[in-house]
Amino acid sequence: MSLRHDHLLDPITALEFHRTRTGTLLVLAGEGSFLKIFHAEEAKVLHQCEIFHGQIIHGIVVRDDVDHQAGLQVVIWGGSSLTLLSNQEFDQILNQNVSSIANTAISVSDWILDVAICPFDAVSAVFITAHNTVIRARLGQPLHVPVMETLQSPSRSILYSAHLTWESLSCVMVAAGTVFGEIIVWQCSPSGETSETSQVLFTFTGHEGSIFGVNISPRIIGIRGVTRLLASCSDDRTIRVWNLSEDARESLLPATAVLARETGFGENGVPTEHTDSKCSPLAIVMGHASRIWRVTFLGHQSAPLDSCALSVLSFGEDSTVQQWDLHIEQRLQTSAILPEIHARLDQSHTFAFHNGKHIWSAALCQRDGSETILATGGADGKISMYDIRKPDHPTAIETPSLDAAAPLCVSRQTVSNDLSCRSWELGEILESPALRSLVDSTVDQQTSKSSSEILQEAIDIKSVRTTMKKAFKDSFNRYAFVSENELLATTTSGRVLLCHIGSEIHWSEVSLPECGAGDLQSYAVLVGLPEIGLACLAGANGSLYVYRLHQRLLKVGQVGGKVADLFKLYNSRNGSFELLVTTLGGANPTLFFFDLPRSQARITSNPVHDLPSKFVVTSAGKVGNILIMGSRSGSLALYDSESPESPPQIWLHSPGPPRDAITSIVSLPRSNDSNHNNAEYFLTTSRDGLYSVFSMTVFRDISVAMARIVVRQVHHGAPPIGPLIENSWFEDEKLFLYGFKGKNFVVWNETEQCEVTSVECGGSHRSFAYSPVRGSGHGYFVYTKASKMYLRSHQKLSHNILKAGGHGREIKACAISGDHILIATGAEDTTIRIWEYNKPPSSQNPVICNAVIQKHSAGIQHLQWHGSQYLFSSGGNEEFFVWAVERIPGFGVGVICEAACPDPSSDKDLRIMNFHVTALPNSSVLSTDTRLLISLAYSDSTIRNYIYSRRDAFHLLCTGRYTSACITQIRHVSLESDRFYILTTATDGRLALWEGIPAPNPSNSVLEPLELALLTTQRLHQNAIKSLDVARLKDQILVATGGDDNALGLSVYPIPGTMVTSTPTSYILRSAHAAAVTGLCFLRSSDTASGNGSLKLASSSNDQKLAVWSIEQETHPSGDFRLDIRRIEEAFTPVADVGDVAALAANKNCSEILVVGNGMEIWKVAS
Repeated sequence: MSLRHDHLLDPITALEFHRTRTGTLLVLAGEGSFLKIFHAEEAKVLHQCEIFHGQIIHGIVVRDDVDHQAGLQVVIWGGSSLTLLSNQEFDQILNQNVSSIANTAISVSDWILDVAICPFDAVSAVFITAHNTVIRARLGQPLHVPVMETLQSPSRSILYSAHLTWESLSCVMVAAGTVFGEIIVWQCSPSGETSETSQVLFTFTGHEGSIFGVNISPRIIGIRGVTRLLASCSDDRTIRVWNLSEDARESLLPATAVLARETGFGENGVPTEHTDSKCSPLAIVMGHASRIWRVTFLGHQSAPLDSCALSVLSFGEDSTVQQWDLHIEQRLQTSAILPEIHARLDQSHTFAFHNGKHIWSAALCQRDGSETILATGGADGKISMYDIRKPDHPTAIETPSLDAAAPLCVSRQTVSNDLSCRSWELGEILESPALRSLVDSTVDQQTSKSSSEILQEAIDIKSVRTTMKKAFKDSFNRYAFVSENELLATTTSGRVLLCHIGSEIHWSEVSLPECGAGDLQSYAVLVGLPEIGLACLAGANGSLYVYRLHQRLLKVGQVGGKVADLFKLYNSRNGSFELLVTTLGGANPTLFFFDLPRSQARITSNPVHDLPSKFVVTSAGKVGNILIMGSRSGSLALYDSESPESPPQIWLHSPGPPRDAITSIVSLPRSNDSNHNNAEYFLTTSRDGLYSVFSMTVFRDISVAMARIVVRQVHHGAPPIGPLIENSWFEDEKLFLYGFKGKNFVVWNETEQCEVTSVECGGSHRSFAYSPVRGSGHGYFVYTKASKMYLRSHQKLSHNILKAGGHGREIKACAISGDHILIATGAEDTTIRIWEYNKPPSSQNPVICNAVIQKHSAGIQHLQWHGSQYLFSSGGNEEFFVWAVERIPGFGVGVICEAACPDPSSDKDLRIMNFHVTALPNSSVLSTDTRLLISLAYSDSTIRNYIYSRRDAFHLLCTGRYTSACITQIRHVSLESDRFYILTTATDGRLALWEGIPAPNPSNSVLEPLELALLTTQRLHQNAIKSLDVARLKDQILVATGGDDNALGLSVYPIPGTMVTSTPTSYILRSAHAAAVTGLCFLRSSDTASGNGSLKLASSSNDQKLAVWSIEQETHPSGDFRLDIRRIEEAFTPVADVGDVAALAANKNCSEILVVGNGMEIWKVAS
């Protein structure tokens, strides 16, 4: 029997960059006890190697410039374990020749906080432990243990953090942050060449909490040579910067300089008259919404102190990274010989690219110029990489050019996240004497010109003076993209401007037809079709205009009344284009069809009749021949274009809170998945921050004039970019959304759950337009702010995902679908994630998140599947939800909330601790109206049993109440035609058996529910029972329980016919684990299912051990039934605070176990 890792998604606790001799940039990540090696550019795992047995990796340091094979290149540590790798040994790992080096790890006497490899010799490193002890380690000869040498320490303070840096071969500087709020800066001599082996340089006080992080800066040029700064962070949520210069040290009183205290916060009893201002921090700032775990400097080596380009990065419990620019100023006082140093920290950026809580690790890699790559690893298991810029280095950021050979036109405005920005006053464009029309007097003349000639005639606005005043009190009005890099803008005076965005920005004017002069004054509606290079415009008098690239603006139609909005309907499959036009106060919109291949577009119109009087169209889309219109109230109107005289069919959302306006309707991309029901799928977005996917089936009957359209909502999503989602599109089957979150415009990749870009624009109440450059990650965003037009371009994603993550908080529950493909996990972050488990031989990631469900308002307590079509979840605030799950071609997994807890109390202050769902006899799993028995266990010791079906919803059958102890688990053990049996466990350590009798007529809701009968109780554990699983054997029911008393219990019930009169036979295995047993699951093989052979049981605990037990059934000739219980395998799991375990799959030769907690992992149990 063997137990081995198959897949893990755990917190990333260590990160480091490494550039190979061939120039390839790698990222080394510590995930659990494994070192994972990633290709930084290709974002793929190259190899993973086990580093420690039973210990999580806490840190990695790498030296790239190693000249010979025996030189020390990598040091990895975790807890009190340490591994030193030579160049040759590390190459073996990189070449994927080694899968485990755990046996080479060495153990030291204390917890290791930091390690620094010596840059002055090839084989040395120093590390500091939690009691302020520095130890020097020398790489020994091959097959020899490294040599350890303990250096003298000035004090034995208890440390929370530390940082080491080599000043020279004979001097190491140490910054030690104590548990009691002090920072001790001292130096030691590893070589023993100096008479003083250790010396305290500074003792800094002032923090009002434990020191969580310290970092010594790069070398900085000071008044008297090279010096350094120190950054610190604390439980008091402040970041402080301290001066480590020799001048600061000499200015301190001797007693203050060398004092190394053992305990104490704040000033620690130092008299005020002995406290010099020079030992005060240079700068203090409070940051983050929670605790700050670490800080690090970002800056250039040997920069002058008064103009150093330094930033401080802080990493918080709130899962954000904040960049603080450090501004240093030296002021010479009249009575002083040396200048006083003043500094301040200004926040420049916030990076929020992780879920939940905690950023546990980070690494920096210098690029050319002022850019640095920052990689961060979080508790969500995600590794994010993004570029950050150092202060005082304004870099020219070019706008994305579609022509790689074109010269760059750059803007030196302040830029973040690779966003370049240009802005204009309208007067800068309109008052240019060189501004001229893009079109000549005839279309033939225009079309004969090349694109380069047209651009040559356009105006380069860089030559226009920015001091010009706005002409005629004109202002920007509306925007629309004609192509991915060409923009139309209208003004309040009725002018139409064309902006070409390329290597340079060019403006020109588009002329209106003579008959349309003044049509667009003060009022205009625009819509662009960049897919085909076309835009449509309309004004107050109902005239419709079309602009095609490099052609005239043509009037193509007329509607009666003032145009309210224009909605484009473009079919990418056949290239057809239609336009839906609505008017203010008009009851019926008009549908225009454009025959585009002709030199002059042929237009036909068709009014849409019989819309409800209060149906205000806010969006439109077309799926096949069905025109779908969204309304201001969230309802849909479906119009069959093949039956133009038929009235639209109306779909109304389910009863509940009022819905907001639907903002976009797009069809889902076609997929190769089988679609046996001929359904089409489309997606809608709305201004309440939600999106929905619908299934639509059209039934046509030649005997009936009007087709029947059946619409069904199959998915409901709540991305984190709301509350205003403005539009959506698909690209390579990936769903992208954009909208407004507070003052920011956000583009979001919903499929990969990551942000594309975010722009602070002031909010949604403004004119704007966005154009993605498909397939490149680029995009353009134009908007009006304070009467100015801003154009921003992002050249790439705001961050790159090196490794996808999951929950950012502890996972409390997991469940496996009936087909063993889908995994559901629920966590303290209130979200449910549905993963697909499929492991082909070459899979980089066999577990992929397909859906994120956000509806619970408290942490998830329990999850259960019924087949693969229903998922059930419970949590705090009496929340219990029924989720209908189905596959959606071209999208993935669709999830919709079908029902909720039927009888909440007035306060909703109870938790649904556990529940169990079983199909009633004669109910099929695949039936659309399956009848289910649902038993809910509440935190007030009550039990409620319901019958649920999609058609009839919930009906209360019977209730029960236990003692004052809280019920922790509940299971159905037998369902018969006239009765059912339930097992419960509680915080008093008892296992209880209940009997329930269904009401005579379940459909009669007037009848009072019956009471459950408590048959037997048995004390198994000394206190709370935390976990439970049940296996049905041939003649018995075997119940496994895990307790808070570290014990494993097994109880055997006879066949259901004698349950009422029988007492179970119980077995208790004390000290099965070293901590509470939090998860149990039987590994059910085909033999187990038939009631034959032995069983295997997996158990997990807070001791971070996963154990597999063998349970043999023995029946003696006398008729006595016995169990033989043996632990056959045990392994360390890096998942802390294990919340649940589940069996993924099992057969005679191999089983798979899912373990969840602070992370998740899959284990294989091979016979």
